Formats: sequence, structure tokens, C-alpha cells
Amino acid sequence: MNWFDSHCHLKGFLNKGILEEIFLRAEEKKVSRMMAIGTSSGDWEIYKNLNKEYRAKIFYSVGLHPCYVDGNYEEELETVKQFLDLPNPPMAVGEIGLDYFHLPKETVEAEKIMKIQKIAFMRQLKLAADHNLPTVIHSRNAFDDCIEIIDKSGIDWSRVLFHCFSEGTDQVKLLNQKGGLASFTGIVTFKKNEFLRDALKVQGVDKLILETDSPYLAPEPNRGKENEPSYLALIGEYLSNYLTQDQDELANLSYLNTCKFYDIEI
Repeated sequence: MNWFDSHCHLKGFLNKGILEEIFLRAEEKKVSRMMAIGTSSGDWEIYKNLNKEYRAKIFYSVGLHPCYVDGNYEEELETVKQFLDLPNPPMAVGEIGLDYFHLPKETVEAEKIMKIQKIAFMRQLKLAADHNLPTVIHSRNAFDDCIEIIDKSGIDWSRVLFHCFSEGTDQVKLLNQKGGLASFTGIVTFKKNEFLRDALKVQGVDKLILETDSPYLAPEPNRGKENEPSYLALIGEYLSNYLTQDQDELANLSYLNTCKFYDIEI
């Protein structure tokens, strides 16, 4: 049995000096691969170096997270392009997208930020398309706008993954109809989130992709604690019971689907 954490953030563990402990606990829970997801120039180089050190275990992406899109975004996007042109480039562009949840309350300022988020999103989608790389999408309170921009970008929808999916069945149906995928985090284990479990079932176990989004969103029974890649096994255990499906089978399906999406050799 092998798990692949399709989306995690490792910089905080490295800064605390506990990354090796995190890796050991992940290994004990059969989480053998992780995708370290970039959010800004503050972590891209770190993840590139981790990939170099742990070639078979840690893969990485680069992308400017919408919450980090500011007046300096053009310089950041130029750095993204430099990473994509490396001899050993990242495996994906992400996480990129739109975030309307964290906008300022002042209308004019909010509209200004939304505008540059959309510009940065479109430009990164085009970079991904130009380099034939998959994209990891952050969409918070912005699903319809994300769909519209992806449609306009011309990127192949099969290279699109909406991470930490938090929408319902109608949205996952639309996403799948277009050829895109959703990945699911520990919030799928929360009691009130039956709508997410319904969305997961609509997408189908055959397309299952799981993530921790650690250090955020720890699953039950560790909700409220700092999340880590080893907790992917808790999500798998929960879904195995919920779906009455063999845990080894779920692990292998998710592992294979994640490798396929990121175009990583099995």
C-alpha cells in the first residue's frame, strides 16, 4: 500500500527543524510521495532543493497563490517562468487561482485586488500551457470565475486540478464534464460536510485524488491540530469505512491517479 499526498506545504516543518520527523511519520503510514506546493518566491527555492535531496519522495510545484498577488506580482511571475525553464523544472504550476474570501472590505480596494488576481491567474495558466504542465487551482468563493478564466486560457482541461475541493455535486459534475479533476482534503471527514462526500462519490472513486494541504485542515479525529502528510492515511481510513471499500485499493487508486495527473513515473 502506498499513499501520495498530492498537495502539502513543508516549509513550516523545515523552519521548525522537524521535517525529518514528519517524513518518518509519513513513511510509517505508507505515505511514500508528496507534492510540495509552491505559493510564492518564499518557498519555490526551498522546494526545488528538497526535490533535489529527496528525488523519489518529494516533488514540487511553483505558482503565485492568489493571496500573494500584490503590486509585485509581475516580478514574481517572471521568477515562475525562470523556474519553468530550468533543466529540471517543477512538475506543475500551482497553486494558482482566485481567492475572494480574503478580500478587503473596502469595495474599491477589493475590486483592484480581484483584477490583478485574474491577470496573474491567466498569465500562469498560459505559462502552464506553454510548458505542457498540469495546474493546481486554488478557488475560494470564486468557482465560476475560475472556470471562466480557465476556459478562456486555452489550457487542456485534463491538466487542471481543483485542490481542496469545497463545492457541491453540480460544480464537480461541471468540472468533470470539462475534463478537470477535484482533490479532497481532511474536511471530507467533517460530520457536517456530507455535500463534499457526495461530490467525491459523483466524481467517482476511479478518479480519487487525496491531499492533506498540511499544515492546514487536519482530518478527524485530529481536527484542530497541525496537519501533516502522515494524516493522509486517516483520510483514507475514513473513506474506506464510509465507502465500504478496501483501504489498500483506495490508496493505490489515489496513488496512481496522482502520478498520472502530475505525469510522474510510477
